[in-house]
Parts: sequence; C-alpha cells; structure tokens
Amino acid sequence: MSWKGEREFAFVKWLTKDFKGVRFVGSDLKYLYEKMDPVVAVIAEREGEVMIPIWDLDTGANYLFKLKKDTNGVFGLYEDWIERVAKRRGFQGNELIGFYVNQVTLELTFTVINTPNNVAGSSK
Repeated sequence: MSWKGEREFAFVKWLTKDFKGVRFVGSDLKYLYEKMDPVVAVIAEREGEVMIPIWDLDTGANYLFKLKKDTNGVFGLYEDWIERVAKRRGFQGNELIGFYVNQVTLELTFTVINTPNNVAGSSK
C-alpha cells in the first residue's frame, strides 16, 4: 500500500473519537514479530506485554511503549500511546496512521497519513 511520499506501510490504523489507542490484528502481530527483535514475540506471548521501541517519523521523537494484551486478548498500544502521542499531538479521532518496522533500527515507525482536516467527508 503506497501513501504519503510513496512510502510503503505494512499496515494502517484509523484512530477514532471514542478510542485513540492502536489495536493490532493477527496479521499485524505476525509482521511485528517477524520484523522486530525475535525476543519481542517470546516475551509478548509469555507475559502478555513487552516494551518496544517506537519512532515518530513526523516529530522525530523516540519512545519505548508497552505492547500489551487487553482484557479481550487483543494486543495493542494503549495507555502509553494515548498519553504520550495521541494527547500530546492533539489527535481528535479520524487520523489515519501508517506503520512499518525500520529494518535498520528495528523500531516500529509511524506517521500520520491523513488528519480530520483533509479527510472530511471520506468514509472509513
């Protein structure tokens, strides 16, 4: 899938007004586990959570966030992401975020592809 400057993203996620965290489906996790440090998959599956390096391509900020299994058994970026990215960046919901793993740094890298200002009237 090509977006923003022809960069390829492994997967994209819509943030919503009701939920600004990021949930990963099975294929997302498979990609993360294959592309990141192999210990990520082992710890995540055994412990239900693991800290992973995150790179914000738009701001240049580096983070270490918890990839965590929620009460429904779905892995995602929850509290850390919401507090340190969604709130600080002023996400309102309806942002489209592109993700990929940088193969040199092994960081989960993200960028905002679309914001509410340039997706008005579009459907999800």
